[in-house]
Amino acid sequence: MSSKCCSFVSEDRKLFVGMLGKQQTEDDVRRLFEPFGSIEECTILRGPDGTSKGCAFVKYSSHTEAQGAINSLHGSQTMPGASSSLVVKFADTDKERTLRRMHQMAGQLGIFNPMAIQFGAYGAYTQAVSDQSKANALADHRLTC
Repeated sequence: MSSKCCSFVSEDRKLFVGMLGKQQTEDDVRRLFEPFGSIEECTILRGPDGTSKGCAFVKYSSHTEAQGAINSLHGSQTMPGASSSLVVKFADTDKERTLRRMHQMAGQLGIFNPMAIQFGAYGAYTQAVSDQSKANALADHRLTC
């Protein structure tokens, strides 16, 4: 298997979990997510002072397990101390994260209107590039795995 394939598979089983209570621990999050499969990593994001930011990453052994957790847990409950219901989704890939940061920086610098990104030619271009990138990654994955 190529390293590109492995990173694609890795990204496809890592979840972002938002709207956790700030007092919840990694063990609490593991207990919530373990019924859906084998957890390889569980990390609560913390600020410089060590307090929880109310979100975490959970990485499963397989895509199917991760999808099952999303289907069952997203929006299903409001955790103690949280302001709204639990958010469970696939974590952004490196490319998605980079593109979002570029859009944020450009908006802060006033280079272009954020609405133009969604509806203008640049938005169509970035969507096409993103779609092609995902298609290529999936094709590479199928060919090498």
